[in-house]
Amino acid sequence: MRIKHPQQHDVSTTLYKDDMLNDTATERTLKIVVLSLTSSLTRRQQITDKFANLDVKFEFLNAIDGRTDTHPYLQNYHEHAFLKHRRRKAVPGELGCYVSHLLAWEKCIALNQPLLVLEDDAELTPDFMAGIKVLQTLADNVGYVRVEPLESKWVVTVWQQQHFSLVKQLKVGMCATGYLITPNAAKQLLKKATAICYPIDLFLKYTFIHQQTMYALCPPLVYPTHSDSIIGIEARKQRERGLGLQLQRFVYKWFYVIANTTTNLVNCYKK
Repeated sequence: MRIKHPQQHDVSTTLYKDDMLNDTATERTLKIVVLSLTSSLTRRQQITDKFANLDVKFEFLNAIDGRTDTHPYLQNYHEHAFLKHRRRKAVPGELGCYVSHLLAWEKCIALNQPLLVLEDDAELTPDFMAGIKVLQTLADNVGYVRVEPLESKWVVTVWQQQHFSLVKQLKVGMCATGYLITPNAAKQLLKKATAICYPIDLFLKYTFIHQQTMYALCPPLVYPTHSDSIIGIEARKQRERGLGLQLQRFVYKWFYVIANTTTNLVNCYKK
């Protein structure tokens, strides 16, 4: 079910028609960074070929390998908190993925410009090039925009044109394959993200914690392939046993469901 709010919202007050888009922003080139392990040669070649076919420039941001690398952020792993949120311990590759996204946010702040952050298993959709131009026009008015498929149709549309629409999410999905992030949003996310208590996509889902409005661009520009993931799908499905841990997980899960839903409702309907 797609919810439409009767009044214009913060973004749509300046972007509700194509002829009101920011001309300066349209001329600006959106910087694209791809998170990738230096050892992932096949993935790097595949994403390089995809961008070469579109004649699009990008740069790699060397990701952290949680299995072998060292980084100060990795010391912030809170195993007990992670167990309560996921009923399992973190996979090393998962910790590296978390830290890698933090490094992308730090880069966004250092450059003081919006970034399109992609993971190296991203598949580009036919809408990618047109969507980049739309993101360039939106970057001055939003903080964080997902560009991957929605997992829920519970959204509020705040701006639309003939092909694309920008929505606020009432239920945020579990993925971080691609997103636009601005320096202000990166600063706010980093304030709450240094303690590793959950996977990075779960942290982003927890709007109650970071208080950032989660936008999404529709149709999506990328989708995940999960090819040769070092994290491992099966490892993430594992759960530790124990009635006490199950009860803690149950309480945490429903507390965050209520807290996140409330936060998203407020964010969706505020001007």
